[in-house]
Amino acid sequence: MMLRRIRGHHIWPAPLNSESVVIDAGAHRGEFSATIIADYGCRCFLVEANPVLAAELKVPGAAAVISAALAGHNGRTPFHLNANPESGSILSSDNPAVARPFEVETISLPTLMNRLQVNHIDLLKLDIEGAEFEVIGTTPENVLRNVAQMTIEFHDFQPRFAGQGLVEKARRRLKRLGFISCVMSFRTNGDVLFLNREKLQVGAIQSIYARHFARFAEKTKEFAYRDFR
Repeated sequence: MMLRRIRGHHIWPAPLNSESVVIDAGAHRGEFSATIIADYGCRCFLVEANPVLAAELKVPGAAAVISAALAGHNGRTPFHLNANPESGSILSSDNPAVARPFEVETISLPTLMNRLQVNHIDLLKLDIEGAEFEVIGTTPENVLRNVAQMTIEFHDFQPRFAGQGLVEKARRRLKRLGFISCVMSFRTNGDVLFLNREKLQVGAIQSIYARHFARFAEKTKEFAYRDFR
């Protein structure tokens, strides 16, 4: 099982092809989707809550750009800007905002899939500044079971999430739905890959490798690459 790291997110690229549906939630400037499209030809749908970033997204070959915040519910909510435009969030900021919050659309995963007319997701990337906990916690089970893999940056390092066990709760729910958890980061939960065992037909040996050895193998490759350079 060969994994790949793209813009801080590990994925299992082997199952991806031109028919694959990719949801890039927290698309930011589009680098992740641009690489996925260029290398695997996937149908990438970019979701970005910051309307300024969304308006600037020009990724060749992208299926669509959705200016909205992926969340656990449909509606509208304040969006809080930060000094780093890629760190804005629909959750209140730990850092002083550079401007007053303004309203943006929120869209749940089932509603997004209906809007895009897709009934499954081959790869879901979540980099949504803390809203990932609500998305995982509220999305219906039948929808999550139709996601083949998720690559998630958990934001539990932020003070507002301290001591709540939110990553563990998300992991338990996904495990119950048949996912295996591959923590690829070392000091945080900033790079976690979830693989749907049934959808991807992950065998026992692959599962053991992904859960226990993959991140060490990836770190070894990273060091070897640096030494080679």
